[in-house]
Amino acid sequence: MRSTIQLSVQTVTSDIIKQILEWHKPHRDAMLGLYNRYLGSGLPIQSRQLPDPKKPNNKIPNDYRGYIINQVVGYLWGQPISYSIDSRKYNESKLQEYHDRLSRFNALNAIDDLDSELGKIMSICGYAARLLYIDKNGEERAMNIFPWEAIFIEDGGEITHAIRYYTVKDLENNEYTKVEWYDGTNVTFFTENDGVFIMDSEGSQPHLFDFVPLIRFQNNDEEQGDFEKVEALIDAYDKIISDSVNEIETFANAYMKFKGATVDEEVIANAKLTGAFEVDVDGDVDFITKNINDTFVENQKKTLNENIHKFSASVDMSDEKFSGGAQTGESRKWKLIALENKAGTKARKFGKGLREQFKVLCSAWKKKNIDIDYLDIFWEFKRNIPIDLSYVAEYASKLKGIHSDHTLLSQIPYIDDVAYEKELMRQEKEDMIDLDSFTDDTETQEQEEVNQ
Repeated sequence: MRSTIQLSVQTVTSDIIKQILEWHKPHRDAMLGLYNRYLGSGLPIQSRQLPDPKKPNNKIPNDYRGYIINQVVGYLWGQPISYSIDSRKYNESKLQEYHDRLSRFNALNAIDDLDSELGKIMSICGYAARLLYIDKNGEERAMNIFPWEAIFIEDGGEITHAIRYYTVKDLENNEYTKVEWYDGTNVTFFTENDGVFIMDSEGSQPHLFDFVPLIRFQNNDEEQGDFEKVEALIDAYDKIISDSVNEIETFANAYMKFKGATVDEEVIANAKLTGAFEVDVDGDVDFITKNINDTFVENQKKTLNENIHKFSASVDMSDEKFSGGAQTGESRKWKLIALENKAGTKARKFGKGLREQFKVLCSAWKKKNIDIDYLDIFWEFKRNIPIDLSYVAEYASKLKGIHSDHTLLSQIPYIDDVAYEKELMRQEKEDMIDLDSFTDDTETQEQEEVNQ
């Protein structure tokens, strides 16, 4: 694993920090490489050199890496995660108070955006991290941490410490490393000075949580990014496309064959001006073309494209097998099965991180007499796919009475906050005027006036 080192730590020293950072360096470099390739830099095709420097050397990357990541992030996090609290455990007033507290935390931290970005980094690098902290106003805050800046320390399978480290520059443009060392109670700050990590003047401070507030979010148990397995296939596709353009460019100024004519630079220059060559009666001028096996090249491209999507569990939306007019909604669902399986694994792993997040968060709330059990907080991922509203309405009406209203509302894709929706429904019900009763009372009053 690239995120966790097995280490029993009693007292943190400069040597221990240096040992951990040295262990993490190859993993840091690997993750930075993955992230840069997702951004489109540092690709093998971009540094390719040909034996003959005079020949065309096009370097054309195809953004499969971005396509693979953006597709699954849009599919799983395109709709914000829905958060709720178990309504069975608390009375109405407490439930509303706790729900408001959770909603405030989510709104203050723009948690829907943080979740989406965390899912993206997790999918690229294999894992990501989130740091909880208390701001100057006493509010609980969250920020995402790049995985190449986060290390988790285990002792007996339990994360007991975590490190956040990053490089900064001083006014003279000198670089040095800062380290934040977290345990279950405190955070200690260190700054590198001539290769030695010295504790800052602010020293060790309580972080006001009861657990390590730097939280790990794994993409899978292997902590492998989504496109790592298909990088060789992507590089091969880039090479084929680039070489095809090289071939076209090589013959763009087509070679010419002259028969019965003497050609020198002056003749070529005049031809460029006049657009014509002078040849004898028996002479001829024509183009020399190269026979390229287009079918072979296209078959290679097709095979690579199909394998990239197959082995990365992504969907080629332009494929006729998926987007063709003969395809039905149900058949498309089966073509999404690989993507759905991958998304399901991500959702479970992300949920594991969220459970740890709320465990840490609720420990701070408890100090403010907000006694929410972190096991009573739930969330739901909603797949970001086109919605057939008539189907949703029919589905909900048929299951009315079979499931609770809460469960039914949670299944409607465009409802993000079930508790908020239920509150709106309750208010509308209270504000509703009984028009039938109003009409009956009016008619009775009018009839009494006539009788008088």
